Amino acid sequence: MLLWGRLTDHTSDRFVAVVGLILTAAALIGAGIGAFFGSLIGTAVGLIGAGLTAAAPTVALTKSIVRAFADTNRIGLAFGFRQAAVPLGGATAGLILPIVALSFSLAAALWTLAVLLLIAAGLVAGTVKSTRDRSQARPALGPTPWRPVLPMFAASALYTITQIGVIALLTLYLVTARGWAPESAALAFALVMVTTVILRVGIGYAADRLPLRRVALFRVTGLITAGLLLAAVATTAHPVAVVFLLLAAVMGMGWNSLAFTLTVSLVPADRMGTSQGALNAVIFTAWGLAPIVTSRLVEATSWQVAWVFLAIASVLGAVVARANQQPRPMAIADVH
Repeated sequence: MLLWGRLTDHTSDRFVAVVGLILTAAALIGAGIGAFFGSLIGTAVGLIGAGLTAAAPTVALTKSIVRAFADTNRIGLAFGFRQAAVPLGGATAGLILPIVALSFSLAAALWTLAVLLLIAAGLVAGTVKSTRDRSQARPALGPTPWRPVLPMFAASALYTITQIGVIALLTLYLVTARGWAPESAALAFALVMVTTVILRVGIGYAADRLPLRRVALFRVTGLITAGLLLAAVATTAHPVAVVFLLLAAVMGMGWNSLAFTLTVSLVPADRMGTSQGALNAVIFTAWGLAPIVTSRLVEATSWQVAWVFLAIASVLGAVVARANQQPRPMAIADVH
């Protein structure tokens, strides 16, 4: 994430996104070849390579979105749709790829995904405008203003711990602690993802309508999530606890578009790639740690203690976000 973000600032967002998508497709083709010949090492190397290169479009296209929507007063809605695409794409992949793998082979599923990424690379190359002007020398990059965005980085990490801590263990909790059938738990998880898509778009829209209240809106999502988790703990003996937990899972995933909207408003365009790479790196680090920490906590204590821990993380995130500076007005010249 950090390296791709820095490369975006030194080259262009379209270049990094297209290269990243092509390299990811190539890595998946390699993983598919490994799977076809029954090589676990070959498949693993290909998947790890795909993970490393898939970070490129994640970072680069953030800058593309800002360039496209900075002068429309719809930047929050744009990021709302962008973040809504994450659970939507994950749900689609979760439905289609297993069917391909079971009907044909794991290699076929990986190759299908590679083809889709190559199509995406063509769409990005054809629709995203280049930021490079070969007629002029590229100016030296200024320093990255880390201080204004550090509170949002820390708050996003804490929110991510809550978000992934709940989502990663949700179906396991429903099956083992509440006695649900796996099919019912999977359906509940799908419902959470669908609702999250709607919520992220709605919060993005609200961010555009209330530009001076974006930090407050970000903090409210965390506090509501914490309140729902604590309500689930308080009503553990009753079925309504599951309702509170599902609502907490949805609300805990609603803040992402606000984090990106706020941070891009606090940094100059020539350092947007670096700052967004750092933000994504922080989020993905917390993403990896959250299920490990939460599951260990469940094993050592109980589900209720784990939910309280995640509620505290969410509250701390809301407190830290209060130190976030008010975003500066985004000028068109900043991003073109």
